[in-house]
Amino acid sequence: MRISEKKAFLGLILIFAGLSIIFYGVFPNFTVINNPLDVDYISEGKYTGNYLLSPTWGDAVIIDDHGNIQWQSGKGEFFLHDSDFLSHKNGTILMADTTNNRVIEVGIHNSANVIWSWEARNNDDINWTEFSVAQGWEDLSFLEEKYPILSSWTHLNDVDFINGSRFGRNYDSVLISLRNLNLVIEVNYSDTKEILWSYGDPNNSTILNQQHNPDQYENGNVVICDTGNNRIIEVNKTTNEVVWELKLEFPHGKLRIARDCDDIGNGLRLITDSGNNRLLIYDMNSGKIIKEIKSMLFGNPYDADLLENGNILVSSSVKDLILIVDYETGLVIKVIGFPYKWIVPYSLIFLVLGYFSIKLFQALKSSSKKKIRKIFDFQVYRQIIYVICGILFFYFLDTILSFLWLFSFTG
Repeated sequence: MRISEKKAFLGLILIFAGLSIIFYGVFPNFTVINNPLDVDYISEGKYTGNYLLSPTWGDAVIIDDHGNIQWQSGKGEFFLHDSDFLSHKNGTILMADTTNNRVIEVGIHNSANVIWSWEARNNDDINWTEFSVAQGWEDLSFLEEKYPILSSWTHLNDVDFINGSRFGRNYDSVLISLRNLNLVIEVNYSDTKEILWSYGDPNNSTILNQQHNPDQYENGNVVICDTGNNRIIEVNKTTNEVVWELKLEFPHGKLRIARDCDDIGNGLRLITDSGNNRLLIYDMNSGKIIKEIKSMLFGNPYDADLLENGNILVSSSVKDLILIVDYETGLVIKVIGFPYKWIVPYSLIFLVLGYFSIKLFQALKSSSKKKIRKIFDFQVYRQIIYVICGILFFYFLDTILSFLWLFSFTG
């Protein structure tokens, strides 16, 4: 590369560095979505047709089809994993507040009003010494002393409200995932808050390992994404027996950071395989994967739900997007949000590709060789390699980021 070419290339880098500073520091944030984790479609009440989001950093928010905020919790959760809209309770919001190791329920009309809460640091809610002894474990109370007050020492990453009437009970309960403890617990939704059921062992990661999204199905069993063990399991709550296990192998590859598994009817289950940037449809009847859905707009998809109209709602956590995917074709048919973080890196990749494409054209033009033999000219060959490497880097960028996310997994 000649001196003038080096200066030109350096100049391009400086220009994009300047644009990055201007874009991030001066222009407004064009999206209200910031690393969305859980996303739910609201089908009842005042906010019907909108979406309840749990962004990684900040409040729970309800947005419309254009990303406009219709409601926000204003609780300053900071690290929020999951929010559920409880329509049967006049629209209260149940939230997994990871930063504060707690579950809180707030009113939709007055989010300052905490209606119900469960806190892992509150001995009135759970006495870790008594619970540990009852399970036959070592005393877990020491774990609290290892972490500062505001830290996700339990990494409470999911909460589900269980309507007891669905299972012939006269009381409700809450299913809570404590990721760092490899433990799922069911808490009585009452003033007593006694632990009704638990699964996992903090000292045995072969049972559960950094699990996500436990969900009680209509048959009473609990399905858990056993993320760290690269599998999904279904547990009989009466016996704690694993009655179904999904581990993938060739040709589908193994599950990498499985985060969600929903029963979508007709013996089908919708699986969010975040680390592989894909959704899977698994048929319980045939025991096979019948559909694999991928998109360049998927950036570690965190949560996916089948909507009443048959489409799939997906949160693209890394890309800062909410997506609507056509079930039949797997195509993204609607995007909510704006991937502002990606403008500069993608533009830079295109710029570099453009630069080397121009260099390739110039090398072909100046080569003294004839026709196809031009590609054996060193200058032409070198530029072809640069262009191919750039195209491959662009194409596999999501895969690269997924592996980086996998090895620095914190979600």
